Amino acid sequence: MITGGFVKCGQSHDGVEDRREQQIAAARAKVDRLLLRLRSLQEASAAAADQAAEADTAAAAALTARDAYDEGHLQPARKAAQQAEKEAHGLSRDVAQLKERLESADYISAQEQVIQAAKEQMETAQAARDAAVTAHDVRRKEVTGRWSEFFLARLKQINPDVETAHIDPADFTTRVKERHTADKTFAESSVAGSPKVATNVALLLALRDLGRVDRGVRVPPLMVIDSPLAGLGAKGLDHDTGLRLIDTLIDIADDPSPDGYACQVIAATNDPLPRPYPGVREIRIDTDNRFFDHAPRRDN
Repeated sequence: MITGGFVKCGQSHDGVEDRREQQIAAARAKVDRLLLRLRSLQEASAAAADQAAEADTAAAAALTARDAYDEGHLQPARKAAQQAEKEAHGLSRDVAQLKERLESADYISAQEQVIQAAKEQMETAQAARDAAVTAHDVRRKEVTGRWSEFFLARLKQINPDVETAHIDPADFTTRVKERHTADKTFAESSVAGSPKVATNVALLLALRDLGRVDRGVRVPPLMVIDSPLAGLGAKGLDHDTGLRLIDTLIDIADDPSPDGYACQVIAATNDPLPRPYPGVREIRIDTDNRFFDHAPRRDN
């Protein structure tokens, strides 16, 4: 029992030792591995530290380069961009103004064309007007020339001493020249003998004569004369002139005028006609009723 017990104790001790050795060996191996790993980590940490230092240096260099690039390139570029923006804004404003000016220029150009067309029309109208005025002036001179011829003939019919008679084409004033005689043909105090009355009557008669030969001259077929024959009751030249005047008026009134220019003459006189005239209707008015409405009615 004792022997056997010793044997068992010895075997147990050896096994424990072996296990301890194994454990120690395993622990050493583990320590060695951990040391190797620690060394590797230390080397990696040192490398990482070196890389971090290099990274810091590179970062610092990059920041320096960035600042230098920003100062040397970006800031001038920003300033240039800002200046370009300002210039672009100004150019946009200028473009808008130019567009307005172009639109205004187009409008002005269109208006100038309208004005030019109106000016051409005005010049054409002025030329036509000038031509019409010239033609009218020529026509006026021609008509007054013919009128003057008839005027002279009618004046000679009333007053044979008339030498020349002219009607001004501008204002239709008359110029009459008589032969110088010892006695005046027309007495200034006589209505019938007044040169003004004879001139006016002859002028109207000449106008009627002109209308008979010139269709462009329109003359109303009625002549009303207030007291041109007041000299009928007188003697001498006034009486003779009055007779020639009434003969002239009766002559134109008695003219059948187939051309459509017949004339009816109404003349008022203070004296009765010296004799009956064919085709003349005489309406006597007394001193009480001096109006045609109250004159006695006559068949002839």
